[in-house]
Amino acid sequence: MIIDCHIHCGLGNFLKVNKSQINHRNMVEAMEKVILTYQLKGIKGLRDGGDASGVGIVLREISKDSDLVFRTPIRAFYKEGHYGDFLGDPVENGKDGIQKMDALIKRKPDFIKIILTGIMSFTELGATEPLGFSKSECTAMIDHAHQRGLKVMVHANTPKGIMMALTSGADTIEHGYGIDDDCLCAMRESDVVWVPTLAPFANIAKCSDDSPMKKYQQVSEAYYRQHRSMVKKANAISVKIALGSDSGATLVSHGQGTLDELDYLLDCGLTEKKLESIGKMVLDIK
Repeated sequence: MIIDCHIHCGLGNFLKVNKSQINHRNMVEAMEKVILTYQLKGIKGLRDGGDASGVGIVLREISKDSDLVFRTPIRAFYKEGHYGDFLGDPVENGKDGIQKMDALIKRKPDFIKIILTGIMSFTELGATEPLGFSKSECTAMIDHAHQRGLKVMVHANTPKGIMMALTSGADTIEHGYGIDDDCLCAMRESDVVWVPTLAPFANIAKCSDDSPMKKYQQVSEAYYRQHRSMVKKANAISVKIALGSDSGATLVSHGQGTLDELDYLLDCGLTEKKLESIGKMVLDIK
């Protein structure tokens, strides 16, 4: 059973319309294509990372008539003025985050998604934006989600961001680029699941010469090599690792992106059996 614990069903090539033209009908049609695409690749479980349209709630509804297990946070939360505007709702501070979380909970998200850091720079290796939330804000939002019975996935890169997410109570760490040994040990001790999303940089690293991403190939290859090394180390010390492709991102197509990520993780020494077990745990599949 192949399970992808990090996709973006609202990103990619399925909703090629202006925001003003998006309606329920074309959302349903787009999400039907998403389901079929994954089914044709033999993928049985998906965990969404949210998007500004909140289309995951549509996919969740229509997936009930399929054999696809789907979980979604509907929309993510990010710090106002920081990375994440295409993934969900801006938050001014912890109090505002809790208020907006309560409003979202009325729509019954399967879990909560918080964007703590930006993405890694495509031009300067290791560079990223400053942290969005403070430690107190992050902890307050995660605690509130837990009190409401919801787990929290946290987008976090760099040792500082990853460690803040871990010590704030995150249930899963998404991406985790720049992770160091201390973070790996803390992840293992806290029993947090890491979803390393190798595919975005790995796929850019091997892109064709005519790809518009070619100019980022060298930096992307460096990220991939570093990240692969840390995934191997994490696996060796028994950190829980889940398959998450970040499908919907550039050069990570729905369906094939999941199979790409599977290949990258198998190359790191993980097994399909272990990935299935962790994937079922993350999606709460019995």
